[in-house]
Amino acid sequence: MVRFQNVSLFFGERVLFDQISFTLSAGEKLAVCGRNGTGKSTLFKLMLKELLPDGGSIEYIGNVSIGILKQELPPDRGLSLFDEVKSSFADISKLKEDYDQLEFKISHAHTDTDDLMDMIHRMEEIRVRLEHLDIDKLDGKIEKVLLGLGFTAADFERKISMFSGGWRMRIELAKLLLSKPDLLLLDEPNNHLDIVSIRWLERYLKEYEGTVIIISHDLSFMDRLANRIIEIDRGKIYDYKGNYSSYKTYRAERKQIELNEYKAQQKIIQQKEMLIEKFRYKASKASFAQSLITELNRMDKKEIPEEEQGSIKLRFKSSQKSGNKVLEIKDLAKSFGDKEVLKQVNYFLERGHKISLIGANGNGKTTLVKMIVGELEASHGAIEFGHNVKIGYYAQESEDALNRMDTALETVENYSIPEMRTQVRKILGGLGFAGEEAEKKIAVLSGGEKARIRLAKLIVNEHNLLILDEPTHHLDLASKEKLKDALKNYDGTVLIVSHDRDFLKELADKTILFENKGITVFEGDIDYYLEKTEENTVYDLPVKQSDSKLNPVVELDYNERKKAQRKIQNLERDIEKFEANLLSMQKKMEAPDFYQSAGAAAVMEQYEKEKQKLKECMDEWERVAALLG
Repeated sequence: MVRFQNVSLFFGERVLFDQISFTLSAGEKLAVCGRNGTGKSTLFKLMLKELLPDGGSIEYIGNVSIGILKQELPPDRGLSLFDEVKSSFADISKLKEDYDQLEFKISHAHTDTDDLMDMIHRMEEIRVRLEHLDIDKLDGKIEKVLLGLGFTAADFERKISMFSGGWRMRIELAKLLLSKPDLLLLDEPNNHLDIVSIRWLERYLKEYEGTVIIISHDLSFMDRLANRIIEIDRGKIYDYKGNYSSYKTYRAERKQIELNEYKAQQKIIQQKEMLIEKFRYKASKASFAQSLITELNRMDKKEIPEEEQGSIKLRFKSSQKSGNKVLEIKDLAKSFGDKEVLKQVNYFLERGHKISLIGANGNGKTTLVKMIVGELEASHGAIEFGHNVKIGYYAQESEDALNRMDTALETVENYSIPEMRTQVRKILGGLGFAGEEAEKKIAVLSGGEKARIRLAKLIVNEHNLLILDEPTHHLDLASKEKLKDALKNYDGTVLIVSHDRDFLKELADKTILFENKGITVFEGDIDYYLEKTEENTVYDLPVKQSDSKLNPVVELDYNERKKAQRKIQNLERDIEKFEANLLSMQKKMEAPDFYQSAGAAAVMEQYEKEKQKLKECMDEWERVAALLG
């Protein structure tokens, strides 16, 4: 489909691509990885012919249609959502017209010329394209995609101008998916999606007939979708068949080999330099020293692996501990005009917990966060803070009043507490601002770079309640891992709004789902939540009858076995919780005056419910354990 042959690209003296070669085949699902600035988006520009290579060639085999999700929104034409999406298929009329014209020309052709064969081939291409778009079922397909991306049927007649920028990006994604190009280029497609929509998009793209190339920092998204990984690293590419988890293991081994080779070469270089220094001024050894200098100059010097260049650990500094009660939300409600976003929300946040806030966009996550930090007032109810609570806040899309004329270094130093000032350069280096990069003015930084500066400001200050609203949007995988480790080791309290499943995995100990103007609390991380709400659970595993009809055998593949093991862990957690609840209620019931108290009946009723839940969990544990053998 597409072939890169020894492609090179230079930006000034910088080598972005150094004779890279690879071939894309029809139907592949490929992820492009690499640190920010390595050239992932530039690779897309080469495919779209927006850039021409400085060397080598890019060859397209056949007539390849290419679609890309652009970051710039088109002008508003005053259409409704449904009509806007449908209008993107105006080319269908043109295709039909071209087909009819070709059919007429062929029927009136008198000789079997090369032109005639070209017209026949073009007619066949148009026929296949129209068949591929399935135009007879277009309205139904539009509806399916819009619902999958989080729109409701009531949204279909709303004007485009009524949607926020994030929702308009979803509209552009819907138009792109429905156009079904042969080659689909997606650069961070899930930045504007919630977890439910991301899961739908995964399923949709898995079934997509064309070739899909994604750039994403969402490891779970890549892992579930991609069957091939291309990493761009220091001008070269590393091509791997398999998912990202497998590639990560291979990559770690490769990096270790590179590091060992680099260290071994550095020892040789040091030895030669020592000998040169020792003998260069001795007449009898001058020629020997010169030969060593020549050897060093000719040596193909290995580069240090990227992780070693900026391999620092980030650490959030917590201030003096807060009280056990961090904050309490009481009957909280928030409306914007006639639109009610939150209603009668109650929650008690204890010190030391790390909580993830998830849910579809527009269900109140950021609204609640802004009320906690004082940027919005509640319509009803209150938020009460505990003793000595000090908040550190990372807003989703705010430049945080950064002074455009200050450098990155000055910005972070000015915000730093005294004891962290000596660490500022090191912290900035770990976030991609090594050396002269730290001297860049805020005015010239990209959105992603500004986001990392705001993150650095949190690291050099003190707090005991960290509130992070989509902190990973502009971070590459390496930076995300550093941030996740820093949060794991933070001994304060954390609230995180995020749709990044891999980031939230094994980080948050509770998950709060925002939906229907309220919240639901899940006593576990994102995997626990997904397990509880998974549509395709282990109940649907295929059963193969063995020779004994009394003992059906379930054949589990690798992914099904992992899912069953995760189910076991979640069930064991639920069993422990129900047993603890029952024990607590039993102690209440043992009190001499319990049965005379006003709440006795309610406790006894709850006790029976908890017993039933415990029994169901234990039965389910036995069933799933049997599947694992």
